[in-house]
Amino acid sequence: MLKTNGGETMTLQEIIPLPKLEQCKRLLCVQPHPDDNEIGAGATIAKLVHNGCEVVYLTVTDGRIGSNDPKIHPRQLAAIRRKETEASARLLGVSASFFLDFQDGSFISEQAVCRKITDVIREVQPEMVMTVDPFLPYETHYDHRTVGMATAGACMMASLPHFQGSQGDLPANSWSVAGVAFYNTAYPNTYINVDETWNLKFTAIAAHKSQFDEEYLKKVRMYFELKGEEYAKGRGFDRAEAFKVLPVTCLHVNVDAINL
Repeated sequence: MLKTNGGETMTLQEIIPLPKLEQCKRLLCVQPHPDDNEIGAGATIAKLVHNGCEVVYLTVTDGRIGSNDPKIHPRQLAAIRRKETEASARLLGVSASFFLDFQDGSFISEQAVCRKITDVIREVQPEMVMTVDPFLPYETHYDHRTVGMATAGACMMASLPHFQGSQGDLPANSWSVAGVAFYNTAYPNTYINVDETWNLKFTAIAAHKSQFDEEYLKKVRMYFELKGEEYAKGRGFDRAEAFKVLPVTCLHVNVDAINL
């Protein structure tokens, strides 16, 4: 609790209101690899689409190293995973998909990815952007940390008319994003009731056949069932997906962002 000059007591969220994810009308979902959006937020994406939100996907890497099979060629796997991404997105009602085609596992440049994502933000003009949380403790996957941070940076820089995108030219128009929703987060502040779209999440995950056989999918579902029930406990519904939602203004020199 904080006190104003007039002695009034207020919470941080009263001073810095959080964007309302469930009220979003156009959402850009940025994923490091094919399948990350479904794993992190598939049920929420389906719910938002059902509520009238236009959802657009942006996949940063081609997923070419996402297999333990030494016999499959990386280019072949990348082609398979693009088709799986498109199929899964259709199941959730996603309206369009963009692909940046950076090579999976190639230690991509955060700066280069940020500029590319900025281009897409300015083209799509989303109200909010969703992505993986780059601040997740113990996250060792370079692509996740890089894409999460590059996406957050792009959300801030896209509004600046003198920030150049990937083409090196000043933009014809800039775009201001209202907020960012991070999934796979250790610091959630928003819990979405996904009772009605919970099963669709796993139908969409199963569309990534190159990644999930039946046995592995059972284990994945068991874990998410437990987490979904944990997130929903005491909230009046059975299952939830959790997010760290922040206004873009809190992505720069804000010491209280972690507490919001």
